[in-house]
Amino acid sequence: MMPVLPALTIATCAALLCALAMPARAQDGVAAGAAGVTHGDLSAELAQGGQHSVRAALSREQGGMSLDAALDGQRNGNYRDGSVFHQRGFSGGAEWKARQGRSGFSVDQLNQDTRYPAPEAPFLALLAARPEDLYRYEVRRASAFVQRYVGNFELGVELSQREKRATAQYAGEDGSSVSTYSSRRRQLAPRLRHYGKVGGVGTDTELGLDLMQWQRQSDRAALGRDGSAQRRQYSRALLLREELAFGGPYAPRLLLGLRHEQFQLDPADMPAGGSDWENQNAWDLQGSLQLRPQLNVYAKAARSYRIDDDGYTSAGYRPLAGQLRRETEVGATYGDAARSASVRLFSERLSNQIVFDQSLGQLGFAGNLDPSRRDGVAIEASMALARDWRLDAQLRQVHARYDDYSYDGPDIALVPKTLASLRLYWTGRGGASADVGVQWLRALRYGPDFAHSCLAQVPAFATVDGRYVRKLGAWELELAGSNLANRRHYGDAPGCRSSIYLNDARQLRVSARYHF
Repeated sequence: MMPVLPALTIATCAALLCALAMPARAQDGVAAGAAGVTHGDLSAELAQGGQHSVRAALSREQGGMSLDAALDGQRNGNYRDGSVFHQRGFSGGAEWKARQGRSGFSVDQLNQDTRYPAPEAPFLALLAARPEDLYRYEVRRASAFVQRYVGNFELGVELSQREKRATAQYAGEDGSSVSTYSSRRRQLAPRLRHYGKVGGVGTDTELGLDLMQWQRQSDRAALGRDGSAQRRQYSRALLLREELAFGGPYAPRLLLGLRHEQFQLDPADMPAGGSDWENQNAWDLQGSLQLRPQLNVYAKAARSYRIDDDGYTSAGYRPLAGQLRRETEVGATYGDAARSASVRLFSERLSNQIVFDQSLGQLGFAGNLDPSRRDGVAIEASMALARDWRLDAQLRQVHARYDDYSYDGPDIALVPKTLASLRLYWTGRGGASADVGVQWLRALRYGPDFAHSCLAQVPAFATVDGRYVRKLGAWELELAGSNLANRRHYGDAPGCRSSIYLNDARQLRVSARYHF
């Protein structure tokens, strides 16, 4: 069993971070009293459906110091009559640079409020005011880092914390219920990096640790009944990355990354087969060759994992089996700034994929899917038609299916087989520019449908979008629109001919931005 990460470790490393971050003398011609430069942006956007947003950003650079801060807010009516979504955010930070390194910190906060009218019900007619479903989500982040350069070595450490809180109030026929969720994650990430050369081969080596403490508290009060659940998780990870750059006419490059992570939960939360869940491994291997000045080929393979940090399953708050993803890809790119093209073949295998499935209950639960795979090809091309015109095209073909089960063969529902897009760009004189594009999605199956028993399909559809931008001094004005043909289409149908959700109708937006 992995020992619990002591609070003393975090505190000691935080003290070390503060010591390393002591202000350094200005060097390399950076005068401490140099005149500062201030920049700022003010922007606003209006759209159909009662949508609007505003943003203000300010930054200042003086000597080796830089400061930045931003405020933003947005509001819209969502897709449901009578609903309102409101978001407010703040972010800011500072950085100090010197010849021997740099240090800094950042903070941000996001608040979201959503209000929906409660569904129609007989008892609501007796109330003077119709109740509402209310949702509130808050997240706060803070981080600080220090980097120091010692010869060919680069030492760094980052300390971060993230706090989340969510509250939901539901109005029902038997009364109202309130659910709350709060979590806190602390992470310490020291790094050591070295640049060198061995026999004409350039090396870039990085060694690091990720130490994390995570806890969550959830409460539910409904009809006079109270319930709560608490969960703690600790993890530590060791990572190694090595990149080799060979010389010669083909300039081969090779990159290898390894990561091993151990997890520990409170004993009451441990899943069955905990030994398999506690230890996770990931790796990444990539290589490339420059066969010609305009032709590059590459190949990569990777293995990654994902751990369930929620545990909201049909069996209660119990963590799911870890998700495992295996990926392989080969590709080539050819061209220059005037015209270019690329092609890549990819394959992805998923085991124990973690999803949130609403078909498992009225509100839904998280669960693991059976093994599946996705194989496909993607082609991209870009060409300059004239001095002010450029054309981009993309085509993606995917075959997604479940693997080695009784329903092996049918495509995975709601995964599009074919996606194609075409976009035309124009850059005029006098600060004017515009682009217009069309996206086409091939018909796809409904879901869930492992047995291929539903013959219905989401029809194929194409949408058109575009925008026009004009710069007038410090001002930038923009007119944009999506689904310009107002195509009625839908991209989600969890049941066979039921639970169909329409995509957005035509949406026009105007915005203005002032930069100083």
